[in-house]
This record gives sequence, structure tokens and C-alpha cells, in this order.
Amino acid sequence: MPVIKIKVERDFELLQDRVKRLVDDVFQVSMPVMLSKGGWVPSVDIYERPDAVYVVADTAGVDKESLNLIFKGQFLHLAGRRRPPVSLGKGRFYQMEIEYGRFERIIRIPVDVDPEQMDAYYENGLLVIRMLCKKANDTIKIDVS
Repeated sequence: MPVIKIKVERDFELLQDRVKRLVDDVFQVSMPVMLSKGGWVPSVDIYERPDAVYVVADTAGVDKESLNLIFKGQFLHLAGRRRPPVSLGKGRFYQMEIEYGRFERIIRIPVDVDPEQMDAYYENGLLVIRMLCKKANDTIKIDVS
């Protein structure tokens, strides 16, 4: 009977690498953005440029008057409400994919930003929050008591 050699080491290493990348991707993407209590969850992008960090939230259909933004520590708290565009009254849905009601997200900002240098604007259904980065070379004098 012939002997067949099976080399699983290489396949196992490939599988191990894929699992490691998957876990890294999940934690890298999910850790900065946390769900807080509240209804639906808007999609959020966070990206950094040399001068600022940008948070972009998909808040289509949300009145900007209902948006509430609070920054404390390293966390940006985003909350609001999306109302249905028409009165539902006595009708029946054939399809319902858009979520309505309250939402709330807590987003960890991964770099130091200046809380005095933040602004937000609403454009084409996207809420864009710009936070200027603190300069690493700022000199701070510390008094010794």
C-alpha cells in the first residue's frame, strides 16, 4: 500500500493568518465606535488627516435640529431622532427597511483633539464632524510646588 504524505502545516498557517487578520479587522473597526442605548445605529466613518480627525455619520432623514453632539474626554456622543417622512396612519407596509426613531452612538476618538476646535456640518444626509488635532510639539510649562 502506498504511503501518502499530507502536509497540513502550510494550510494551518494560512488559516491561522486569515483568522488573525479577521480578528484584527473586527477589533480595529469596532472598538472606536460603540453602540449605546437607543434604537437604530447610523453608520460611522472615522478618518484622520494631518491637521484634523473627521467623523462622518450617515444620518439621512434626520433633522439637524434633533442632533445632539457632546464631546467629553476621548468620546464623542452622537444622538438624535429620525422621523418618518409621511404620516403612516391606516396603511400597510409592503416593504420596510429604513429605521426610524431614536439613535445614539458613542465614538472613541483615537487621537488627542482640541475640544475648543470642533465644528460640524450637515451635507447630503451626512453629518461631518471636524476636530482639530492637538499638536504634539506644544510646550507646556509645569510648575513644581
